Amino acid sequence: MGHAIRVLLVDDDPAIADLTATHLERASDRIETVVETRPAAALDRVTDDAVDCVVSDYEMPQMDGLELLDAVRETASSLPFILFTGRGSEEIASEAISAGVTDYLQKETGSDQYAVLANRVENAVAQYRAEREAEEADEQIRRIFERITDAFFALDDEWRFTHVNERAADFFGRQADELLGEDIREAFSEEMGDQFRAAYRKALEVQEPVTLEAESTFQPGNWLEVRVYPAEDGLSVYFRDVTERRRAQMELRETKQKIEALHDVAARAVRCTTEQDIYDLAIEAAEEILAFDLCTVDAAEGDQLVTRAVSKVVSTDGYYERTPVDEEDNLAARVYREGETSLVEDLHEADAVPAESEYRSALTVPLDEFAVFQAVSKNVDGFDYGDRELAELLAAHLSEALARVRTETELRTERDRFAALFENVPNAVVRYEIDGTDAVCRSVNPAFEDVFGWHEADIVGDPVDDYILPDGQREEGEALNERVSHGRRIEGAEVHRTTADGGRDFLLHTAPAGNGDESEAFAIYVDISEQKERERQLARQNERLEEFASVVSHDLRNPLNVALGRFDLLADEVESDHLAPIGRSLDRMDGLVGDLLTLAREGQVVADPEPVSLSTAVEGAWETVDTGESSLLVADDAVIEADEARFRELLENLFRNAVEHGDEATLVEVGLLEDGRGFYVADDGPGIPEDECEKVFDHGFTTDEEGTGFGLAIVSSIANAHGWNVEAVSCDSVEETAGTCTGARFEFSRVAVHDDASSER
Repeated sequence: MGHAIRVLLVDDDPAIADLTATHLERASDRIETVVETRPAAALDRVTDDAVDCVVSDYEMPQMDGLELLDAVRETASSLPFILFTGRGSEEIASEAISAGVTDYLQKETGSDQYAVLANRVENAVAQYRAEREAEEADEQIRRIFERITDAFFALDDEWRFTHVNERAADFFGRQADELLGEDIREAFSEEMGDQFRAAYRKALEVQEPVTLEAESTFQPGNWLEVRVYPAEDGLSVYFRDVTERRRAQMELRETKQKIEALHDVAARAVRCTTEQDIYDLAIEAAEEILAFDLCTVDAAEGDQLVTRAVSKVVSTDGYYERTPVDEEDNLAARVYREGETSLVEDLHEADAVPAESEYRSALTVPLDEFAVFQAVSKNVDGFDYGDRELAELLAAHLSEALARVRTETELRTERDRFAALFENVPNAVVRYEIDGTDAVCRSVNPAFEDVFGWHEADIVGDPVDDYILPDGQREEGEALNERVSHGRRIEGAEVHRTTADGGRDFLLHTAPAGNGDESEAFAIYVDISEQKERERQLARQNERLEEFASVVSHDLRNPLNVALGRFDLLADEVESDHLAPIGRSLDRMDGLVGDLLTLAREGQVVADPEPVSLSTAVEGAWETVDTGESSLLVADDAVIEADEARFRELLENLFRNAVEHGDEATLVEVGLLEDGRGFYVADDGPGIPEDECEKVFDHGFTTDEEGTGFGLAIVSSIANAHGWNVEAVSCDSVEETAGTCTGARFEFSRVAVHDDASSER
């Protein structure tokens, strides 16, 4: 988190800006981009947002890149600013450098330039942050020095005081005018100290300035910085108390040592294999490096913070073993929820309840979403901001280690799940690597071994096609492998392969192995042999039906037409009581032949159904049937998948059947089944006896002396060709029906139904 770099991209071309943003984030996982196309808006970003670097185009309509640089410098004088422009010239480069741009880079073609840009952004931000840190350190030292004032006195060539300022007099514990004229060697013979006496003597002898830093003999424990400037007639001595600086230097050395030690902890954390190892390491580092005596680490487990590691000196009742994450008066829970470090100087004045009343101050640091580190002290102000910074550094190292362990654990779990899936999936699966035009086997699942008859040990390392590809299909296999090698997935390609049971048909699917290597993939073989055999049977059935239709059409229709023609001639020439029965028989034969042709044609499988509006098809079929005074009710509308012409033929036969078997004002109703997965056609006629419901679809079954018995058989044939199921019921025998009719009812199920009737159009 603390290493992220927030880059503001300014370019009036949104496409270029977005492209640059995408490539920068790909080039470095530390870079986060914010895009602005207007310089004015970019200035607001610089003012309001935490931006680490500005990358700007040069030519922009409202304000060019250098004008934007001037405006940015007024707000953030040292913020890194990189000019990334398509217009390159020595003049612009010189002008940019003179204007104080951090870096200058000319836009080029290709993606390599973005890696260069990302590198320069990282370098510029690293230098910028280093300078900021150095400035902050210098500012701290400067503030220390501002509190220290110089003391001054002057000696003549006989070591007598000739001038003493008030600060020097206070240091010596004398009045300034009392010291004038005294010999410093006599006035302060013992307190003067050998180091200072030697420095004065050397300055007089060599006539060169001498500077030394030593512990004061007047005020033991305090350190002085002394500068001695010689003259022909004496010495000028400036000195200042540098005790605080010495202490700060010692603290800096100690802090540096702690930081180095914490970096060693980071290296140790990398070797940790469990979260508990990291929690234990946190306590160890806090005790040994940060000198914290009372520490705990509470891990987030569901909606609880559970103590997972504790300092050795903490008593068993000196901490909360479990704390709800939403606990309001608990400091650790609050820090975990807010994700911000808390340093409490006095717990007795804070709105939090410590585990023990003796605890007076606390330092609590979140370890991202994983846990909370907490150190307490029995003293008020037991921690300072230096402790806070070091604790946050420790937390950052441990958080990264926890994220790594958590990720590795999740990856192991995912790998285990995938391995279980790979082993137990019912379809044959092989993992392979493309080598040229060969798919070299890396592993197979048990289903592959069962289906193809080859054990994994037999084929690993060899081309899979050598074992399962039929003779003469080598080119097909190489073509499929080449597609996979170019990153293309194969979705449901029909292939024929050699198995333990002989040749079988499969749907082939491929998927990348997901390990970053594009040459590795999975091949999944879904057995469709039974389906293909069914398709072949249906094709043979269609061929037989077509052949039958041809025979009926030619071998029966032609003689019948001759007979009908001769009958008409005979009827004109002869009067006989036998003519009428012969005519009726010939008409019936003509109807039978027509129905046979329809039955053969409609029985062919529907290969390409299309969306058809139920209401449109119903109304169209109703208009083509002689319905007399009967009426139609369309109870529901929907879109179904069907062959429109054959669907209308089905409806026409049902309507004709209802009108012919009902009274003069039969009501016919069409609607959807209750489950929405089909439709019904019902009427208010006499209905169908229960013992005949299963017979009505038989060829030749009819209750009408003049009927052919093929009408409902054709309905059943068309339904079966669509893959639907049709059932005849008598409405009187059903307790509840989704309609108003109470006569015959024909229900069609397993129908592909869509709710939105408008989608058909």
